[in-house]
Amino acid sequence: MSTRTIVRTALGSVVGLALAGTAVLAGTGTLPGLTPASWGGSADAPHVSVTPPPAETVLACDGPLVGLGLDATDASALANIGSLDLTVGNGNGSEPERSDDLDLEGVGSATILTQQPDGDEPVAVAGAGSVMLDDVNTVGYAISSCRPGAPEAWIAGASGQTGVSDVIIIGNASDVPATVSLEVYGVEGRTVPAGGEFAVPAHGQRAVPVAGIAGGEQNPVIRVTSRNAPVRVTLQSTTTSGLTPQGFDLEESTLPMTTAVVPRVRVTRSTAGAGSAATTAQLTATTSAGGTANVAVVDEATGEVVAEANVEMVPEIPVSAAFDELPEGSYAVRMTSDVPFVSAVRQSAGNDYAWYTPGEPLTGESIVAAPAGNGGKIALSFASLGDDATVTLTPVNVGDAVSENLAAGRSTTIVVDDQQTYRVTIEGGAVVGAAGTSDDGRIGSFSIAPDPATPDPVVVTP
Repeated sequence: MSTRTIVRTALGSVVGLALAGTAVLAGTGTLPGLTPASWGGSADAPHVSVTPPPAETVLACDGPLVGLGLDATDASALANIGSLDLTVGNGNGSEPERSDDLDLEGVGSATILTQQPDGDEPVAVAGAGSVMLDDVNTVGYAISSCRPGAPEAWIAGASGQTGVSDVIIIGNASDVPATVSLEVYGVEGRTVPAGGEFAVPAHGQRAVPVAGIAGGEQNPVIRVTSRNAPVRVTLQSTTTSGLTPQGFDLEESTLPMTTAVVPRVRVTRSTAGAGSAATTAQLTATTSAGGTANVAVVDEATGEVVAEANVEMVPEIPVSAAFDELPEGSYAVRMTSDVPFVSAVRQSAGNDYAWYTPGEPLTGESIVAAPAGNGGKIALSFASLGDDATVTLTPVNVGDAVSENLAAGRSTTIVVDDQQTYRVTIEGGAVVGAAGTSDDGRIGSFSIAPDPATPDPVVVTP
């Protein structure tokens, strides 16, 4: 992930809500940038901002999809239960190079996308995949984007509860091995699990069952850091109730923020009538300082805050805010705090569920691949981070552009044809975006990232 700053806003007004968790924490923050002050100097010291020339862009996709404990003779064995149907494209209207050599030993492999610049010009690239599983062991829809590796990643929505099988998949798409370290945040704060440091080979993956590193933690948060090479981190999650499958999900990683926004969480009619806490935000303060977090659920149609929670945070201990009986509709979830935190929002829909994570701010132009959704359509949702903004979606190959004006503090959803690639152009203020489908029995989402092919400026000081 890049070192762009992440900012969002939160609003207020209350409907039924319940707080669950062992302690409180909050979060959103800014990702550290390189400035003279980063080395203890003055921000006014002589410096120059330099944009490096574009280089090869490498994205790692999810796969294979895995099941844990499906072999009656070996409860710890992983089994291949499916693969993603990928949609890929670049800014030139063609496709990047594809290779299926991100190997998970003994199980299968995932796709690596490689895009070269066009001379001195970067070429935008995107890929995403989806799957609908429906068999005796696993039922549910999942969606994910192909992403570059990063030296740090957090999984904010893991679970150690009965019936939940969570596996962290760590992929290294580079040409050199990576050394990976794990930390677990739970009721006792931050701990380092036994065997929490290991190597991930070049073009290889490692699968780490959450139950093996988080002990009896009910809602652990996991931090993954890597040396020598960046890695891509995803949580694959399967839930059963007794012997009945109850959903499948692919949760992308996130980073600490002080303001975080999930642009769209949809409460379906059957979920709204169930009378349970189907919408749950999980947050964890990531530093040694305590603070207060505000979690606001904002109606997409009206801009009104329909539910809100203020939480006093204990450092490095996960906390949950569960919202009961939200009416049917679409909502943005806005979280703010005075200290950095990581967060994810869980939403159920019939016999499926999804974890939503806040993404990075979008400005200027980026690109998103829209994989197979439901009935040939998929939803692209956006929420403003401050000032008014205009969002324009343009099919890279064939089709008309669609624009939406987005007032400060508001969110909107544009339903588009799936299995296409779209340019996303932002004018005015910054926004956060997500792609997904939200129907009973078919729910999933991923955040829309800034163009990974565009190099970030580097600040150089004497």
